[in-house]
Amino acid sequence: MRKSRITLAGLLVVLAAACDTGGDSGSALRTEVHDSAGVTIVENARPVTGSRLDWRVGAAPAVSIGTLEGDEGDMLFLVLDATRLPDGRIALANAGSSELRVFSADGAHLVTWGGLGEGPGEFNPYTPETVSRWPGDSIAGDNMFRRQVQVFDADGSHGRTVTLADGYQSFLGVMPDGTLLVKPSTVLSGGVFGAAEELVRKDEDFGLLLPGGELRVSLGAHPGEEWFSSPAAAMARPHPFGRSTISTIWGDLAVVAPNDRYELRAYSSDGSLTRIIRRDHELRSPTQAELDEWLAETYADLPEERRTRLFQQLEGMAPVEFYPAFEALESDPLGYLWVQEYPLPGEEDNVWTVFDPGGRARGFVETPLGLDVFEIGEDYVLGMAADENDVERVQLWPLDRNPG
Repeated sequence: MRKSRITLAGLLVVLAAACDTGGDSGSALRTEVHDSAGVTIVENARPVTGSRLDWRVGAAPAVSIGTLEGDEGDMLFLVLDATRLPDGRIALANAGSSELRVFSADGAHLVTWGGLGEGPGEFNPYTPETVSRWPGDSIAGDNMFRRQVQVFDADGSHGRTVTLADGYQSFLGVMPDGTLLVKPSTVLSGGVFGAAEELVRKDEDFGLLLPGGELRVSLGAHPGEEWFSSPAAAMARPHPFGRSTISTIWGDLAVVAPNDRYELRAYSSDGSLTRIIRRDHELRSPTQAELDEWLAETYADLPEERRTRLFQQLEGMAPVEFYPAFEALESDPLGYLWVQEYPLPGEEDNVWTVFDPGGRARGFVETPLGLDVFEIGEDYVLGMAADENDVERVQLWPLDRNPG
């Protein structure tokens, strides 16, 4: 009887998808749902190329933070993450100065937390990598070099330091019950130094930790980032078209997904695999000409001597087997899961497939070109873009889910 009920549920979802396109230019999206050993599996068709959900990002940012000249607090360097706090303030992980910087809802610098050092609430160089809301009203920033997460209250007072379990350096997010999603750092684990193979890809053991940092459960080994190793360089470097395992917190689930194929695996906080989301996707292999063109365009503006030295280190780089199936993952407070399309050569748009809370593909949404998205809210998209002078600007763009 259980199998029959699941089959009927899948049929109803297919019929609903055929009738409700969510404003996606009239395209019907096929979705099938079935159960396997207690795991819900959702199979989705790919939305029609060029179609868009009837959601709109504004024509210009409502808030822009960052300046070429001015007050020190407004000059950004190596911003790696940002989040909007419940009261509207915006917190940035400004890794270039080892600080968390907090701005008002309209973008005025208010206060700076942390700083370079080894004391409570302080960070190593090039951290924090992430800034995240913490259960309650607290805010957290990570220090991967010391396997720590620094937790501050809403007023910026340092509350506590959480030390991650052995082997885990990278803090990826916190679930509603305080469970931490973590993984090893590729660099700190030493897997990219003096590698024997040209293409290096080490497995990474993702884990869920208790709020105090102790290991709760391992989520197993997943393929890490693909790096290129050259005898001319002491250390490997990420391959331009390299695949990796991408993660995010989706409601009360942790999503961990190698982007070798379009399959997203969602785990509950006890480590149980509860949902698998798939979407039709055709893998494509990059060519050597595409790789050579990417390298030439990316490093064209380097001084000649430096560019020559770099290309000596890149000599012999070959394409990876396939392009990644997707680029990034985000979730929003309404329970939607956003998956960024991987931009193939000649494609410049920032396009995302949006899945509803049940894992059904609703359609494509486009975010501003050049915006590296950090967070998607109920009515905003928060990210960073660099201007023509390479000045970093953290921007909040309005998102309208019900345009008139």
